[in-house]
Amino acid sequence: MNNPELSSAEDKSVRTVDPAGHAEPSLPMPEYTRQKATPNRQWLALAISLLVIGGGAWALHARTTAPPTKPATPVASKPQPVVTVTTARARYVPLDRTLEVTGSISAWDPLSIGAEASGLRIDQVLVEEGDRVRRGQTLVVLNDQILRAQLAQAEARHATDNATTAQRRAALIKAEATAREAQANLERYQSLGKQGAISAQEVLARQTTAQSTQADLDTARLAVNAAQATAQESTGQIAQIRAQLAQTRILAPDDGLIARRDARLGQIVSSGTALFMLVRDNRLELRAQVPEVDLPKVAPRQTVLVTSDADSRIAVSGRVRQITPQVDERTRLGTVRIDVPSVSGLRPGMFVRGRVELGSYQALVVPAQAVLTSDDSAQVFVLDGEQADSRTVVTGARSGDNIEVKSGLKPGERVIVAGAGYLKDGDYVRLPKSEQVAGNRP
Repeated sequence: MNNPELSSAEDKSVRTVDPAGHAEPSLPMPEYTRQKATPNRQWLALAISLLVIGGGAWALHARTTAPPTKPATPVASKPQPVVTVTTARARYVPLDRTLEVTGSISAWDPLSIGAEASGLRIDQVLVEEGDRVRRGQTLVVLNDQILRAQLAQAEARHATDNATTAQRRAALIKAEATAREAQANLERYQSLGKQGAISAQEVLARQTTAQSTQADLDTARLAVNAAQATAQESTGQIAQIRAQLAQTRILAPDDGLIARRDARLGQIVSSGTALFMLVRDNRLELRAQVPEVDLPKVAPRQTVLVTSDADSRIAVSGRVRQITPQVDERTRLGTVRIDVPSVSGLRPGMFVRGRVELGSYQALVVPAQAVLTSDDSAQVFVLDGEQADSRTVVTGARSGDNIEVKSGLKPGERVIVAGAGYLKDGDYVRLPKSEQVAGNRP
């Protein structure tokens, strides 16, 4: 039979523990040492057990207090470009400074042509509106039958007056001769009376005769003067009627353009009735209405481009002639008179637009296609790397395909032109190969 003490000693053989806390297989102690080492083995086993328990507790504490490990962030893929775009750089160019005005075409120096005679009928109208006429050209012929009859009467009366005047002059000549003879006889008789050759009564009789002939002479002279006055009056009447006859042909007072015709065939005219309006020398002007704040910008001899909404073919160059000194206190508008050519298709009364050239200045511009407008605001997309950066801008004058940018951009920045309408802020874009080859890649 086996010895019980020996079996117990064998069960209590020493086991080693690895650093992870696992017991290695025990090795049997040599027989000659088992009895001697029994108390030491017990203490060693206790120490090892304490170490194992302490290490496990520390590992558990470390596992529960350590911060959680963040999961690895996945690498995002690069967004694909939204659209292929073209770009242009903001740049400074000379830009014309202009002032937009509106107004009506008027005659430069309009002349109202009317009849001077009254009560006559229009027999002929020889011109129409739009006709160009020369000085002295006949415009209207009035009926002159009444005037010609009056002229005949006046001429007959004048002839009678001339005959009467001639008779009175003959009587005057006779009276002058009689008066001279009577005066001569009186002087002779006075001489004889002083000599005592004749009586005083005879001298007195000759004196009375001389006085009578002198009175007849004075009467004859008055009669001649009266006849001459009557003849002169009839002469004046004839001249007046002839002048009225001349007025039956209404003539153009100057070269010009017939802007308005009021004369009608068969019309009975009266003195002062306007029959035509003549544009003197064919000269027209644009009377532009300009706000008072803009009047100081306008000066004589500035060039003005005049256009018409009604006729797109009209585009003529005018020149500022005068700025009126008075401003309408109700509308706060002043009038600028602009000379325009008369051979341009313009007519008095037409509404037109004018663009006054005030000079040029350096302006930052971009293609107008690059500017997007909405709700009274404007924006452009600036190329920032491969992305579209939205910018709010303030625009100014437009010149051809370009538009002025007053604020919001810097010179040299690249704005997106074609494709801008499809973008939103931050979108990725691509450039065409032509811009890439040209070295325009950002």
